[in-house]
Amino acid sequence: MHLNVRLFSFFLLLFSYTFSTAQVSISGKVVNDETGLPLAGASVYFNNTSIGTSSNAKGEFSFNSVDLLNTDLIVTSVGYDILVLKLDVSTLNGKYFLCRLKIKEVQLKEVLVLSDTKRRNWLAVFKRNFLGITEEASRSTLLNENDIYFTRGRDKNTFNAYSDTPIVIVNRMLGYKVYFQLIEFSFDQYSGRTYFYGFTRYEELGDKKRWTRNRRKAYLGSSLHFFRALIKNQLLQEGYDIYILKAVKLEGSSPMDMAVTTTASQIVAPDTARMDYYRISVAGKLMVQYKKDPATKFFLRSKVVIQGNIPVGFRSFIMPVKSYFVVDKNGVLDNPLSVEFSGYWVYEKAANLLPYNYQPE
Repeated sequence: MHLNVRLFSFFLLLFSYTFSTAQVSISGKVVNDETGLPLAGASVYFNNTSIGTSSNAKGEFSFNSVDLLNTDLIVTSVGYDILVLKLDVSTLNGKYFLCRLKIKEVQLKEVLVLSDTKRRNWLAVFKRNFLGITEEASRSTLLNENDIYFTRGRDKNTFNAYSDTPIVIVNRMLGYKVYFQLIEFSFDQYSGRTYFYGFTRYEELGDKKRWTRNRRKAYLGSSLHFFRALIKNQLLQEGYDIYILKAVKLEGSSPMDMAVTTTASQIVAPDTARMDYYRISVAGKLMVQYKKDPATKFFLRSKVVIQGNIPVGFRSFIMPVKSYFVVDKNGVLDNPLSVEFSGYWVYEKAANLLPYNYQPE
């Protein structure tokens, strides 16, 4: 298989949470931290879900009998710092929150003044590395790309992007309007390495039944699908093989990777520190072989991104920062910074994301 695009490593931070659901009702008020005056129109939502609302003229908000995840409550308003509240579903019902937002300090950033041509080029690079290179990405639109600014990175090969307001993505293939509060984006033009993270809120684009088929296609073969199969020890049933890559040195040759077959039971164990969490221990790099063709693959070939003889399925790689990483019982990474992805999954970015409470129908 020949790839005429550079494969790059990809971190995606979507501030983790436990996937334990409960029906709860909560309320609260959003105020200016200095004056105590109410803030109307503040966005209040549970991260990476479609559960959200806005504060009224009195700064008040409420959620009544919602099937809630044990997730972060995000409170944002233009000109104020983001407030992130860590929640515990088991003790949440009936609580009242006074959300005091601090006025955002003006931080001088060296915003690059670019020519129209240069800005168009950098926006194209940003969208390709933020949305991805998939059919979902091709059918997604950034509604407020003028709110995206660029700054210099750590060296001449790197540039950063940021936005003071959420980036609004209309995904016409998966049926979501996504508000992505971009905290940081960095792209290394030399290595092709992308890093970005932020907070995410989803809105349905009409009747969700209309998008059932496309969402299922996006889910199958995704990293979320894989992690759920891994911790449930259902890799074979879901179409996966896994291998540990170990560096070996043969006499008279340079070191090379040797793929050693492994199983879920050999690398997955309950986390002794926390219930409903699992520790995945990997000595080296984990190679994931998916034995089915995801829908994205056909799109990539049609766009001449992948050429030549293409075997069935794909390969992706997971490189833990330490000797292990942790996921919860629904396949959500406890700390997304604990792993780095490469291989096929680098094509799929923000446009392919589903809410972590998604379950295929």
